[in-house]
Amino acid sequence: MLVPIVRVALLILVSLACTVPAQANWISDFIHSVVRDTKRRNCWPKPFTCPDFDAVRAPFAIMVENGWRRQNMLGDHHFDSENNQLTESGRLKLRWVLTEAPRQHRVVYVNTADTAVATAERLNSVRLAVTQLAPEAEMPPILETDIPSHGWSAERVDSITRKFQQATPEPVLPSASSGDGGG
Repeated sequence: MLVPIVRVALLILVSLACTVPAQANWISDFIHSVVRDTKRRNCWPKPFTCPDFDAVRAPFAIMVENGWRRQNMLGDHHFDSENNQLTESGRLKLRWVLTEAPRQHRVVYVNTADTAVATAERLNSVRLAVTQLAPEAEMPPILETDIPSHGWSAERVDSITRKFQQATPEPVLPSASSGDGGG
């Protein structure tokens, strides 16, 4: 049953080959496509896994960038509320970004203030502090961001620490007579 079908198929192919003009070159195109498809099948699934890997890794790269943005952000507590100048803790944070952060992540993010004028004052204060802290170094990008600042002022942290230390009872050793016969 299979042999007659193959014979009919070969007869059709030969008759088509005889009727098609010689310049069409369809036989070489057909052979080329068979070879190409065979090569594609042999390297499967490698060409398709690389885009999948990239799609899986993309959210992690975004998370890392967001983490560095939060780490390098100067928040409300890093600026004086009256004149939008950097406080001492803001200068220390800025110095850390300029000297200790990895070079590819040395970007300073400034949290936006309530008004555009206050935000501009903050940005100018940071630019001035960068030129004072690292005059010969390359100016890092200074960008504004609107993510919320989750931090406390140094005064509040100091106040909480002092109250905790004041509320801690003095250490006392147990008395010598513990009620235990001891032997």
